[in-house]
Amino acid sequence: MKRLLVNVVEPEECRVAIVEDGTLLEYSIEETYERSLIGNIYLGRVVNIEAGIQAAFVDIGESRSAFLHASDVHHAYAGARDIPVEEFSERLPEEERPLIQNILRKGQSILVQVTKESIGHKGPSITTFISLPGRYLVLMAGMSRCGVSRKIEDPEQRDRLRVIGEQMPEIPHAGIIIRTAGANQPKRE
Repeated sequence: MKRLLVNVVEPEECRVAIVEDGTLLEYSIEETYERSLIGNIYLGRVVNIEAGIQAAFVDIGESRSAFLHASDVHHAYAGARDIPVEEFSERLPEEERPLIQNILRKGQSILVQVTKESIGHKGPSITTFISLPGRYLVLMAGMSRCGVSRKIEDPEQRDRLRVIGEQMPEIPHAGIIIRTAGANQPKRE
């Protein structure tokens, strides 16, 4: 049985471990003074839409609103009342993307992930294309297939990994990318 152990006794760091049958699988330490927002996922609220720069500003509960460029907005949000997870699919080509003012509206709730930290007076950059990185795979919301990291260049290795990925159980409204760390792992891993 796997267990997730979290230790936050020390105020300056948070320690997390994953243990399976008494064996340590993963161990991570996050120091609170070096708190990073990158990768965090938030349920945000659109506070402003700037059609001139094709961007929106989104309240994610931080001191500054986050910046969301039109290229990082999934087209399924157009006219959506809730988070349109069932409609997530891959990105549209640039020439087919609708204008941001035709997708989002002020006050709309959207699910976002931070891609870039705040710089100076600017808030963090965000995207609606959510990904969850793991040791060997990245789970990609809105992707319907298996991909292989571009860093894996050997065609035979890429084909082998793609076959393994395609044999995995289907994940509704999501796909995977096999990372370079997973290249030499057995199918079980």
